[in-house]
Amino acid sequence: MTVEPYGTTIFCDDIRHEINGKLTLVGCYSSEMNFNGPPPGLLPSFAALVNIRIPTALPFKSLKLRVLKEEGDEVSEILAAEVEAEEEKIEDIVGGSQEGEPEERLISMTFPCHWSPLPMANTGFIKVRAYLDGGKEIRLGALKINFASEPDAKD
Repeated sequence: MTVEPYGTTIFCDDIRHEINGKLTLVGCYSSEMNFNGPPPGLLPSFAALVNIRIPTALPFKSLKLRVLKEEGDEVSEILAAEVEAEEEKIEDIVGGSQEGEPEERLISMTFPCHWSPLPMANTGFIKVRAYLDGGKEIRLGALKINFASEPDAKD
């Protein structure tokens, strides 16, 4: 039984919305993104598919999603979104589901995010976090950004 909220993020170059309702993820990254040259770098397109699961036994009024870009000592917010929980809709979801005991049921939310372009000034991380009611942090994933070092100068 899961009592804590959790989630994952898949980082990729693009998310395509298909006619039949499918999502196609293009150019998925594992735990790191590597630029071939020295900083800075520019991604013409960058995306993240964020999935969050919250047990229905954990009541909340709002969820804030934040995507942070950390480059050295610089931290910037590249996405901030807030979702207000409507008790009637959550009750419809919970009440309409017959699978599992009430304490085992989950609310599942998916957020496709896209940036075009996304500049990267230095090595660092892209981190995805969510906050329930402005407090409880849910860590949803991070992508390490690497740059190849400059080639040695030859005399």
